[in-house]
Amino acid sequence: SAYFDKALGYKDSKFRVISFSKLVHRMDPEGLSDAVLLNCFDDYQGILSVADIKRYDLQLATRIHIRSEYQKPDWLNPLLIIVPDKKAAPFQERYLTANIRELRFAKLEDYYSPLLKVAGPPPQTGFSAFKDNCLFCHSLLGVGGNKGVRLLARYDFSRTDRKERFRKDFSAFHHKDNPDKQNVEQFVSENQLEAIIEFLRRVKDLQSDALPIKESE
Repeated sequence: SAYFDKALGYKDSKFRVISFSKLVHRMDPEGLSDAVLLNCFDDYQGILSVADIKRYDLQLATRIHIRSEYQKPDWLNPLLIIVPDKKAAPFQERYLTANIRELRFAKLEDYYSPLLKVAGPPPQTGFSAFKDNCLFCHSLLGVGGNKGVRLLARYDFSRTDRKERFRKDFSAFHHKDNPDKQNVEQFVSENQLEAIIEFLRRVKDLQSDALPIKESE
């Protein structure tokens, strides 16, 4: 998979795979769900639409072979999402979900509902960038994975200095030389990162507005 090698900075990686779309059809022949949740051993949680699984002929790797000169990170285990060569899937974190322990059918509208309520008017750039690249590790409003820290608890996005700290921490942890190969930086442009910060600020503000006001004694 050239897609995988590009994302990880590897060469000539090889996989034994099964067809994800055929598996979906076998498990949900009537097409009652439009998405599949990918629950992972390390509390990462991916989600893929059934339409994308079919459109890009996504595969599930049951075996992975990495060349000996590369050090495989702990999270890189089957099941792993594979984009076949010559399939033009968008270059996003969601198409590299690994270490999958469970597949569950879901509805996209239900899954994203808590976030859509605070996403703001279209084009919702910050929400889109967050859900495509961050939500898998950093849960928000009860949605997503719990591999990473709770961002709203760690950072005050209403303060300039805290936003700058978030930018620095993001670059420090998600750059291409990260030993864990968590190179999310390659998927997120500067403009998208700013939009993510604004989206998280809006979520935090709405949460604060919703807190009950205590009456003075």
